[in-house]
Amino acid sequence: MDPGFKELFISAKNKIIQSRNSHIKVISHIDADGISAAAVMSLALDRMGISHDVHFTPLDGIPSSELGDLTIFLDMGSGQIDYLMAEHEDKDIIIIDHHQGDYPKSPFLEVNPNKFGYSGSEEVSGSGLSYLLSLELDSNNKDLSSIAIVGAVGDMQGSWGGLKGLNRDILLDSIETGLVKAQEDLLLYGRSTRPIYKSLQYFSDPPIPGITGSDSNAMALLNSLGIPCYEGDWRTVSDMTSDEKKKLATEIIRKTIMAVPQEYVCYIPQMIMGESYSLLKEEERSPLRDAAEFATCLNACGKNGRPEVGYYVCKGNRGIYFDILLGLLRKHRQNIARSINIVESRGVTVKDKFQYFDGSGINDTIIGTVASLVLGNQDTDPFLPIVAFTNMVNDPNIYKISARCSKLLVLKGLNLGKEIKKSAESVGGKGGGHPPACGAYVPIDKLTEFLNIFEENVATCI
Repeated sequence: MDPGFKELFISAKNKIIQSRNSHIKVISHIDADGISAAAVMSLALDRMGISHDVHFTPLDGIPSSELGDLTIFLDMGSGQIDYLMAEHEDKDIIIIDHHQGDYPKSPFLEVNPNKFGYSGSEEVSGSGLSYLLSLELDSNNKDLSSIAIVGAVGDMQGSWGGLKGLNRDILLDSIETGLVKAQEDLLLYGRSTRPIYKSLQYFSDPPIPGITGSDSNAMALLNSLGIPCYEGDWRTVSDMTSDEKKKLATEIIRKTIMAVPQEYVCYIPQMIMGESYSLLKEEERSPLRDAAEFATCLNACGKNGRPEVGYYVCKGNRGIYFDILLGLLRKHRQNIARSINIVESRGVTVKDKFQYFDGSGINDTIIGTVASLVLGNQDTDPFLPIVAFTNMVNDPNIYKISARCSKLLVLKGLNLGKEIKKSAESVGGKGGGHPPACGAYVPIDKLTEFLNIFEENVATCI
C-alpha cells in the first residue's frame, strides 16, 4: 500500500481511539457497498467495546442535523465536502470514500484511494476501505473480509474478469480465513438459486443472439449440448460439472462473437468466463451463498427503505432479519417487473449516440436497475448507452437521471460517470458515478438541454 495512503488509515484509527468515550456516529450509503461498509465498521467497533450509532442515507442525503462528536462517513463524503464545509466545518469528521471528488482542502480526514493512484471504480470499494481500516484497528479482523467482498461485487468491481488491486488483497484474506472460495466460472447471475436456463435467459451483457430473453430457446440450447436442466430438481450453474461449463461457455462465446462488431470480439471471452465468489459459511442454495446474489439482497433492502435489515444480516443477525430480507427481495423483484412493464408500454427512444426512456412513475431508487435490465431487451441497442429519468419523490422540480452501458463500451474507453457529471453540471445539476453505471440530478426544465449535451459528450468517446 502507498505509504501516504497507509498513514491516513493510521490517523483514522488514532481519531477513533481518541474518541472512544465520545459520541461516535457512522453514516453510510444505502446500497450494497455502503451497507457492507457499515457492517464491517460496526463489527470492528463492537469488538473494541466502542459505542456508536449507525445511520444510512442516499449519496445526496447527508443530514444537516447534529452529527456525532466524531462522525465517520462511509462510501460517501468526497463528493459532498463543500456542503460539509458549509454546514459542519467545526466538526470532527472522517471520510472513507472511493468515489471521485474534487478534493478541496478541508479540515476533515479524507481517506480516498483515487488521491493515491488507486482506482476507486475497480481496485477498492467503500466496504473494502472500511475493512482496511478495521485491520488497522485490529489485525484479527480478517474474518470481516468476506463482507467487504460482497460490497465490492455489489459495486461491480468484480465485473472485469475478477477482483484486482486492493480488492485482490482483501480476497486473499477471505480465502486464507476459509470464508470465500474464488473460482473460474460462467458469469451467469443466480449461480446458486436460479435454474440454469433462467440464468441464460437473463444474461444480457453481451446479449446472446436468440437466447437472451427467451426461456424456451435457452432450454433448447442446453438440451442440444446434452446439459440436463432437471435432475429431481432444477439444476443451477453451481450444479454443473466443469466439462458442462466449458461446453456452454464455448457455445455462448461462439454465438456472441458472431453478433458483436469486430472491435469488441476480443473482449467477449472475459465477459462470459471469470471469477465467481462463494461464501462458504452460507447454505448451498441460500441467496447469500453467492457474493453477487448477497449484494442484490442488500440492494433490495436499501431500495425499499430498509438498509438496516441488510446491515443486521451482514452482522450475523439472521432469524427474523433474514426473513424480512427475503420479503424485501420479493418486493424488489415485483417493483422491477412492474417498472419494466411501464417502460415496454412507452418504448425506448433510440438516437445516434445513446437511447433513453421516460421512467415517470418508477421509483427513483430503482430507476438505475430498471435501465440496466431494459438495456438487455430486444427493443434496445446493446452497444449504445441508455439513459432513464424519473421524478424525485422528495423534490418534484428535479429529475433523477440514471445511465448505464455495456461493459464493452467501458473497455473501449467510455466513462459514463465522467460524462454525466460534465453534462449535469452544465445545466445546473450534479452527477457522477462509475464508468458503466452512474446518475445525476437535473432541473426538470433542463432535461432536453441535458440530453443534448450528454449526447455530444458521449459522441466524443464512442
